[in-house]
Amino acid sequence: MSDIILPELMPAITSLAASKVRIRLGKVPAGIAAPGEKTATHQVAKGQFLFPVQGVACYYVANGNSIVVEPVEGAQEYDVRLFLLGTSFGALLMQRGLLPLHGSAVVIDGRAVVFTGVSGAGKSSLLAAFRKRGYPFLTDDVVAVTVNPDGSARVHPSYPQQKLWRDSTEAIGVETSSLTPFDTRDDQEKFAVQAMQGFWPSPVPLASVYEVQVTRRRGITLRSLAGMDKLAVLLNHTYRACLVDGLGLKAAHFKQCVAVARQVAVARLTRPQNLFSLEEQVRRIEEDLAQQFVDKEVDAI
Repeated sequence: MSDIILPELMPAITSLAASKVRIRLGKVPAGIAAPGEKTATHQVAKGQFLFPVQGVACYYVANGNSIVVEPVEGAQEYDVRLFLLGTSFGALLMQRGLLPLHGSAVVIDGRAVVFTGVSGAGKSSLLAAFRKRGYPFLTDDVVAVTVNPDGSARVHPSYPQQKLWRDSTEAIGVETSSLTPFDTRDDQEKFAVQAMQGFWPSPVPLASVYEVQVTRRRGITLRSLAGMDKLAVLLNHTYRACLVDGLGLKAAHFKQCVAVARQVAVARLTRPQNLFSLEEQVRRIEEDLAQQFVDKEVDAI
């Protein structure tokens, strides 16, 4: 239940929808008693997360089932929803025992393929390029992963919307003339683009994770990772990883990442800076996934 209308979520019915989460408008605590971590931007303790956003709202996330939102007078509704569906939901997922990765995910041959990396690496652009080729997508920005006792993992859908910088929208032919940017940095504008077509509304087994990195070198490289390198990708690209310790989840989070690293293919895709190469990136990933499928068939013989 939610006191805040969330149009982004209305079209999507996910497996997590049945999990009761109460979102209400109200007064949030002034602080958390004995926080595990306290900074200028947030306070966090086991089962609690307090997150003030200047000029927008203050959010209090508790016990994996409650979010209280106290908007600032005059705040734009979209801005309030933006931090609710982003950082606040990321903390909620952690409290519920899920592994949130910072990235995007598509469905290929009935399996989830995740693109992760630092902000600006091109995760959402790569997702858009795969969507343009007709692949269904699960989520953008936050990838919610459940890890089963046997180590197998599933990715859950979020909502049918993408966040794209203007240069990415132009590169893949997305029309933005009717959209208002929600973020502006370094003379770049970022848009929330509705993406109903091809949205996949149910959980999918996680098969592969690709870390996208940017380099000044020309050309694209794709290298499979193993051992600690695989684990490092999952640890480093956990969504809002800075909250893990304060929430008292360090050991559980490490165990989740180890389990996923043991069963999921992880690779590093390096792309050139300031050079449009999405088609080549897609081709290299498709080839890598095809080879993974062949290798699994051989192993099964």
